[in-house]
Parts: sequence; C-alpha cells; structure tokens
Amino acid sequence: MPPPIMVPTRPPPPPGPLQVAPDAPGTTTPIAGGLRLTFGAGDVRLNPASADALRALAKAAPAEADITVTAHAAGTADDPSSARRLSLSRALAVRGILIAEGISSARILVRALGASAPASAGEPADRVDVTTGPTARPAK
Repeated sequence: MPPPIMVPTRPPPPPGPLQVAPDAPGTTTPIAGGLRLTFGAGDVRLNPASADALRALAKAAPAEADITVTAHAAGTADDPSSARRLSLSRALAVRGILIAEGISSARILVRALGASAPASAGEPADRVDVTTGPTARPAK
C-alpha cells in the first residue's frame, strides 16, 4: 500500500485590491436576474455607483444561489487575446468585490468571453453581466 499523500491546506489568498475610481466611466443597469455593468474602452476600473450596486446584489443574494459573472470586451479579429484578457481583468475585479462582501469564491462562476460573443444590437461591447441563480453542479 502506498503511503498517504500529504496535502497542505491553506486558506485561499485574499482578493486583490479593488479597482474603484470616482472618475471611472460606466453605468449600472438592472437585467433579468442581476446587473449589467459597463466600462470605458480599455478600462477595468469600476465607479463607486457600480461597486455599491454589486455590494447590494451580494447582500441580497440567497445563501444557496450561485453568481455568474460574464465579461465581454471590444476587440479586433487580429488580436482576440487582448479582449479576452481585458474581460478577465474586469470579471476578476467584480469577483473581488463579491468576495469582499462575503460571497464564497466557490459560488462565483467567472466567464471571460472577450470579443468571442459579439454584442447584439443595442448592447455595449464593454460590459460585465452579473446574475444570480441556481447553477448546474455535479451531484455530491
């Protein structure tokens, strides 16, 4: 019989510094099941109104509900990775606020789509949609 494997257990690292700036462009609008946050082109900072709306969503979320953070960013066909990295940075900034408000990271699903899912007519390209609800999980 092989010896048991020892795995160190450590608490998860704290979230990084929150990127909230009073002069950050963007808006917050309600959508079905959550919020839509918009950003300035190439910007990852949240304005205080968006950060406050995220905090309110985190406090109002049911304890068993999962939160999906779907981030998009404008990009060009010749450099899709830049848009994906930008959307990931935005999604992680949103995730950081949710974690700071007590939402377990295990309940947050981050999807950084970059420019791979083009905006429909009337939808901003530089946006993050945050929705709450049940998420399909493997049975325990």
